[in-house]
Amino acid sequence: MMDWLNSKKPVKLMLVLVICFFSFKYFQSIYHFKFYSAYTIGKCTSIEHQNVSTYADFIFFVEGRQYDGSTKLKEVNGIWVNRYFKVKFSSKNPEINEILLDEMITDPKAVEAAGFKLKSKTE
Repeated sequence: MMDWLNSKKPVKLMLVLVICFFSFKYFQSIYHFKFYSAYTIGKCTSIEHQNVSTYADFIFFVEGRQYDGSTKLKEVNGIWVNRYFKVKFSSKNPEINEILLDEMITDPKAVEAAGFKLKSKTE
């Protein structure tokens, strides 16, 4: 038993398991987006830098329930924060989602219909 633990086999096994896990997650999202895509409006809440990657954090509503999402960015634009965009999600599992930052929504009625409460200009 100790010979097996001291060999490189546990490291290789862990590497294979990690690759399998991330492959499953990747192909799961592709599958859901291909067969169960639905769209709504979401609000970009922040741009977050983590190590060498940057993410757009956002919220959106499906059937009155709020979901949080995060999409990895290729480029960063500071004006995205507190703006509304189209969000693609899986109708079977809304936890699988992404914000489409090239599709900004500016219609206040559409934003309110998506579940957001907008402040009136008199407040």
